[in-house]
Amino acid sequence: MSLTALAQVLGGANKVAYATSLDNVPNLRIVNFVWDETTPNVLYFASVRDSRGVQEFLASDRIAFSTVPETGNAHVASNQATGQASQRTLAQMQPQFLAQVPDFAHVLELIGPKLALYEIRITSAEVDQGLGNGVQQVTF
Repeated sequence: MSLTALAQVLGGANKVAYATSLDNVPNLRIVNFVWDETTPNVLYFASVRDSRGVQEFLASDRIAFSTVPETGNAHVASNQATGQASQRTLAQMQPQFLAQVPDFAHVLELIGPKLALYEIRITSAEVDQGLGNGVQQVTF
């Protein structure tokens, strides 16, 4: 599969719901994310470092996720992903967050110094292009 469908679907969303499970206790969180076409198998999100959600995210062996579309039902979903602290910094990714995530400037004003950048690294995912537009598998 070309990355065209992936880019199109990811370009139509700025929220991702990700699931973790520690000690057989599942948890689901929704965060804003950005995608960079130079690293197509990575979703980036900012979160308060050392929060409970971040601790669970980093402690999980695998992450399941689905993007949350702004309109329609096109989405990218996977249960073949891992999470980690990003090698990139939030400052490096800030222009993308400001361009792709509504009100992110306000988030930075309120809690910017508390934020760190995290990654959902995808091994494979299902790209659902929306009702009647087909579903494709992408593997990295």
